[in-house]
Amino acid sequence: MNLEDFKSFRRVLKPPEVGSIPTRSRQISRGVVAALVLALAGPAAAAAQEWDGPSPFRRAVRSVVFPAWGQLTNGKHTKATLLFSFEAYLWTRIVIETRAAKESDRFAASGIDPGSAAVARAAAEDHYKRRRDLFFWLIVTGFYGAIDAYVDAHLGEFEKELEDGRELFAGLGEDGTSLSVGVRF
Repeated sequence: MNLEDFKSFRRVLKPPEVGSIPTRSRQISRGVVAALVLALAGPAAAAAQEWDGPSPFRRAVRSVVFPAWGQLTNGKHTKATLLFSFEAYLWTRIVIETRAAKESDRFAASGIDPGSAAVARAAAEDHYKRRRDLFFWLIVTGFYGAIDAYVDAHLGEFEKELEDGRELFAGLGEDGTSLSVGVRF
């Protein structure tokens, strides 16, 4: 192989440069991204200074849309963790029961023998019943999360205000023979 053959061979292997689009032109420039961030962050920061949080109804809706979001908005992190964990468990069990039911249905449809098919259909029905029960508990848990977020949002700082406003009082009666002691809220 001489030098001319090598050069012609190299030209064949080299990718064409004409018509190729440079990588940089496909990317969004950093200036555009920075302008978008500033355009969105300015009004959001101004609104956050005046914003006292979403309404109780919106907090309840948040808890329905995403499990425990309303509790997180209310600052109840332990309750949010427990509620989210329970709903995640329910969703996981629903997926497992659905897969098991479909597997039993496939086995019953394969038609190996009538006795095995009947057992597989019964197993599939059991899985579907368990899945139905899990959906019920998922709905109940979601309803509880929404109501809890709504009530917590309405109560707000009630417990703190109750502690701050609680006052012991004592007094003597007019005749000097009676004593009254109590807690004022």
